[in-house]
Amino acid sequence: MEKREPEEDDYEEEEMERREPEEEQYEEEEVEEVEKREPEDEALEYDDEIVVEKREDVSEETAAEEIEEKREDAEETAESENNEVEDLDARAIQARFTLVDYRGRRIYGQREGLLLFHGGTVCDDGFSWNSAHAICRTMGFAHARRYRSGLVYGSFQSRKPIRLDDVVCSSSHWSSCRSTAHHNCNHHEDILLTCTGTGFQLRNRHGGLVTGRSEGLLTYQGGTVCDDYFNMNSAHAICRVMGYSSAARWRHGQLYGSQQTHRRINMDDVRCSYSHWNYCSYRTSHNCRHYEDVFLTCQPGRPRSGGPRGRPSFTLVDWRGHTAARGCEGLLLFAGGTVCDDYFNMNSAHAICKVLGYPRGAIRYRNGYAYGSMQSRRRITMDDVRCSSTRWSSCRYHTYHNCSHGEDILLTCRR
Repeated sequence: MEKREPEEDDYEEEEMERREPEEEQYEEEEVEEVEKREPEDEALEYDDEIVVEKREDVSEETAAEEIEEKREDAEETAESENNEVEDLDARAIQARFTLVDYRGRRIYGQREGLLLFHGGTVCDDGFSWNSAHAICRTMGFAHARRYRSGLVYGSFQSRKPIRLDDVVCSSSHWSSCRSTAHHNCNHHEDILLTCTGTGFQLRNRHGGLVTGRSEGLLTYQGGTVCDDYFNMNSAHAICRVMGYSSAARWRHGQLYGSQQTHRRINMDDVRCSYSHWNYCSYRTSHNCRHYEDVFLTCQPGRPRSGGPRGRPSFTLVDWRGHTAARGCEGLLLFAGGTVCDDYFNMNSAHAICKVLGYPRGAIRYRNGYAYGSMQSRRRITMDDVRCSSTRWSSCRYHTYHNCSHGEDILLTCRR
């Protein structure tokens, strides 16, 4: 029997038969794979729903927070726009400016003076008319008339530190200014400033200006001043910037009828930590009525820095801030602040010990930074104590200074 060669058709049939089960097997595997993946996909979809829900919750919370923040920002912006706040203590760098003459005496009138910031000079880098106006306003003047830079006051000026630089102001209000305590200056760049106008006036019931020791309605830029937070420090400070020596008294009320009520209320919340205007803050918005308007009586004469009237409040304290034991050395305090050694001598020491109740006077005094942070955190509240005898009535002093705590007086009184 002859062998027959397989024909091509037979090969094709066998090949198809072999492939068909394989393809069926692949299809079955794919079905199983799909079945396996379906639960995972469902789980993923479920997880996605949870994530979406969480995201929606988070987005709602975030949106609520953003709305609240925007609301707060809007309130702050509105307040800053409506309230012209010269709140100097709220700033990182406090605006404690003074103008002094070549001997270091405070200038009250509208004369040129060396501009000091915390006892040091101010460099002219970045300084402009806005800066000049803003600083004059913090000192109680209406605006600046002139400024220049230079080394004009010799060694008195050159031995002072340079305390402020890059005073850049976007408007004529100190709240718009920025500055730095670091500098790259020399004393030839120190600012000398002339301020003019006080903004304050005293008016009588007919609208005329009050002169002499007479009571008047206190006005600021034509409007009245509300009595909120007003005290004798405020009264003294305002009388001094108007050229008087001090305030005699003040009160509030609606006393001048339409002459008073037709005016706007231009100033409120006058807070003064001491009796000089550059220690004061105020607002030009208010929550007052005209029966709260301030009436002021000023004492004529040249403004004085200090004098013998009354007995000052001296104390001696130890390193803990407690009253020093009798006969022991202590840090000398005046009104809670330290006393600088400029012009201090044994007459001053004897006079102060007698005020403290030591009739035999002082044993010795010295200066120094001896009591660490208890000492350095205090203000320096007295300087230039000059006594012509050992009685306090012969002494004069200043309540501003150009000192550091290394010049604080430590005093020992005789028991």
